[in-house]
Amino acid sequence: MAKYSRELNETLDAKVRVLASSYEGLKFITIEPIRLTSKKAYGEVKKADELVALFTGDPDMVAVAINEELFLLLDEQSQDVLIDSLLAQISYDDEKEKVVITKPELNVGIGMYHKYKDVAVQKAELAYYTLQQIEEKKREEKRKAKEEKAQKKKEQKQHKQ
Repeated sequence: MAKYSRELNETLDAKVRVLASSYEGLKFITIEPIRLTSKKAYGEVKKADELVALFTGDPDMVAVAINEELFLLLDEQSQDVLIDSLLAQISYDDEKEKVVITKPELNVGIGMYHKYKDVAVQKAELAYYTLQQIEEKKREEKRKAKEEKAQKKKEQKQHKQ
C-alpha cells in the first residue's frame, strides 16, 4: 500500500488550506494537502522533489500529509494545533530562493512529559536557546578570526610596499 494518497477528507483539505493561508511566509508556496496512509505519525511535510517539480512546473510545492483516520477522531482545536505544527516547518529562504523544511526544534518524548510535565518542555526550550547561543558565539568567533586574518594580510601587503 502506498504511503500517501491524494484522497483526503474535504474538510481536512480545506482546514489545511485555510490555516496555510494565515501564514504570511507561505503565500507564494503551493501547499498540497494529502492523506498519509502510514499509521505511525499524525502528519508529515514533504517538499516536491525534482521530478515532481518537472511535471508540475512548480518547484515550490510542498505536500502536507495528514493521518486522516487520526484527525477525524480529534476535536477541532487539536486538529488545528497539529496542522499548525506541520505548517510551521515550512518557510522560504529569500537569499537562496528556495523552500526550506525544518524539523521541530523541541523534542520531548511522551515519557519525559509524563514524568516532568511542563518542566520537560521548559528545559528542552532552554537547551534549544542555549544551543542557538553557542552557534551564534561560534559564528562571531569565526567572523572575528576572518577579519583579523584579512587585517594581517592587509598589513603585510602594506609592509611590503
